[in-house]
Amino acid sequence: MKAIILERLHADHHRYAALLCILDRQLHIAACDELPDYRLLARLCHYLTHQPEEWHHPVEDALFARLAGCHAQSAELLAVLSEEHRRITRDGNELEATFRRQADEMPEDELDPGRLNLARAFSELYHHHLHSENRHVYPLIKRCIPAAELDEMSPRIPLASPAEGSPGFQTLYRQIADNHTGLRLGHSEQADFCPLCDARPAAAS
Repeated sequence: MKAIILERLHADHHRYAALLCILDRQLHIAACDELPDYRLLARLCHYLTHQPEEWHHPVEDALFARLAGCHAQSAELLAVLSEEHRRITRDGNELEATFRRQADEMPEDELDPGRLNLARAFSELYHHHLHSENRHVYPLIKRCIPAAELDEMSPRIPLASPAEGSPGFQTLYRQIADNHTGLRLGHSEQADFCPLCDARPAAAS
């Protein structure tokens, strides 16, 4: 049976990946010389940056330190991932500020190409980061750290830290679910499904 901490980390990753997919769709709209939803982009960057810092990254940092002690070969990879935590926070904060300013001051202007490139780099880094942890690090943690030890960490790490139930996530979820915002691709096209709320395009009449 998977330790509860690993279950929560995997659940967070699933949610982050869904939000990144929607962010990528909004960036595709911007790349098509259309206007993305700047307020949605700001909220996506806020959640993807601040929610991990509340619980997810501190827990991973503790697990990385423990793993490095029993699996020396992983030390270099773990150092890279820890640095990526800092880059995600830094770039996410910058992008959130950019998109909030755009929404407040220039909502009818197209996104600056430099900002678009930064947002794409942020998303690419985030996707790669999640993949590295899912594919390489989490299996190592499961193999090298006894499940009983991981479960003993639970009382010391407040698992009640908000995730799907947090007000910020619920606001973001409603914004994406309402009017099938998560399906938008640009040029009046829609995706086959929304990865967050599982909305689907209305059936053709």
